[in-house]
Amino acid sequence: MSRSSAASVTPSPQPSLQRDPEPAWESTPITSARSLRQLSIFFLGATCLAVSTIITRRAIHRRLLRITPKFYEPNTNPHEHFSPAMDAMQALNLATLNVFSVGIMVTGGTLWAFDISSLGEMQAALRGRLGYENFDKHDQDVTEAPSSLEESILHKRKEEARSNGPKTP
Repeated sequence: MSRSSAASVTPSPQPSLQRDPEPAWESTPITSARSLRQLSIFFLGATCLAVSTIITRRAIHRRLLRITPKFYEPNTNPHEHFSPAMDAMQALNLATLNVFSVGIMVTGGTLWAFDISSLGEMQAALRGRLGYENFDKHDQDVTEAPSSLEESILHKRKEEARSNGPKTP
């Protein structure tokens, strides 16, 4: 039994030299200029959070050092420099600083996740999803709205009469 040489040789498929273009959301690497610009807001928020955490810890440590009595000091006397208003103001300022830094970080992460790089892109995406592109345009076929209930009922009856029309058998 002999085998033919033509039947045993099969041509291997040639790999295509041109690849199909990938969609934009798949081809943008994380190290691209656009992605790094988007992530810069996130990293700004993370830096602000780290700094505000350091400031908060330092303020708490200073307060604890201030109210702790010295070794030979009696602890029955109230602290001389106690001011509830100043303590409340300091706590409010530190909490505001922490909340704004977390807000900046969350905003930056959200903008990066939704691939929004500028305010114009954010407005365009939001208006497109809400359908505001046709919001300012007025249709030519729209007639003026009736001002009273009676006019609106008459207008509706006229439209129904036009749409139904005379029925012929």
